[in-house]
Amino acid sequence: MVTGSSAMTIVEQLGRFASHARRGELLPGFRLPAIDGSSVSLESYRGRTNLVFLFAGDKVDESPVAVLLEELVARREEFTLEAAQVLVVVTSQLAAVPQRGRCAFLVVVDDGAHIHRNVGATDAAGRPVPAVFVTDRFREIFAAYPPGHGSALPGAKAILDWLVFINIQCPECGVPEWPT
Repeated sequence: MVTGSSAMTIVEQLGRFASHARRGELLPGFRLPAIDGSSVSLESYRGRTNLVFLFAGDKVDESPVAVLLEELVARREEFTLEAAQVLVVVTSQLAAVPQRGRCAFLVVVDDGAHIHRNVGATDAAGRPVPAVFVTDRFREIFAAYPPGHGSALPGAKAILDWLVFINIQCPECGVPEWPT
């Protein structure tokens, strides 16, 4: 049994992010239930898969989330070619129900919206709102589209461009930084 100051709950660990997760930071690890009944841990993707997080709150069937999901589904094979997994994060099973069988991506449930709050996928009142984060295989955030701050949700092409960029990030492979 771990006791004392070294023991931190997931909420305390996530609380280290002041207002929202930013480019260059690591997206915090978490384990959430999927709508298919399985449990999804980000650690299982470590070193193997780039990740795209669509924090949808309870707005899965509303624009702009629905539009983005349609774009992502239409380009699903391109995400596979870029060694990427799209995770749709909703705040309740009820929000996910319309997606059951229709969404080509893994849908996980952030009951209580703890993860949404701690990565900044909330409005000023703390209610979950849509946001997108693109990470490399080690959960480093390369692109962040949090709510507000002039950031609209990106299109599938912009997300794929970031994944291509992530995949060429080695000295032998090409451009060391995104061209300006």
